[in-house]
Amino acid sequence: MKKIGLTGIIGSGKTTAALYFKGLGVPVFIADDCAKELMENDDNLKNQIINLLGDSAYLKGKLNKEFISEKIFYDSMLLNHINNIVHPRVHEYFNIWISKQNSKYIVYEAALIFENNSQHIFDKIICIKTPINLILDRINNRENYSEDKVKRILNNQLSQELKCSKSDFCIENISKNKLYSELLNIHTSLI
Repeated sequence: MKKIGLTGIIGSGKTTAALYFKGLGVPVFIADDCAKELMENDDNLKNQIINLLGDSAYLKGKLNKEFISEKIFYDSMLLNHINNIVHPRVHEYFNIWISKQNSKYIVYEAALIFENNSQHIFDKIICIKTPINLILDRINNRENYSEDKVKRILNNQLSQELKCSKSDFCIENISKNKLYSELLNIHTSLI
């Protein structure tokens, strides 16, 4: 079974692409969803996060996403430390998940494949690239983040150009029809 990495910066259309693959019957693993689930429910992970960020990292047992994002996106050392705590657990869970799949290939969707040096576990990597003005519009409509917060997030990710240069496929996401057409071509080549 082939492992396909699906990456891109925030707002590029990774999730749209992942949902398209899912609609084709391809098993899809969303790394961010797994990370959030583990950060909410894995007691060992919760304790490590509390030790690093303090009790305010959780409110009534629930992940305080706003507090955590404000802390880590202003401090790259904290961000790296959180990633070093969370991502090995995500990869453990991914390995368990993949052992239960029966398909020609699976898709692993994550923004930080290259940043976390995970590219070696994939047979192929697809990068979704989108014009920055569309990305900013999407993020503003979806997340209601300030421009400063978006810039901080983008500064902690590799550029689209660098991600594309390291990927096997680079798809420019300027319309859903074009995106879906290119994804279908990739799907056809993988089955």
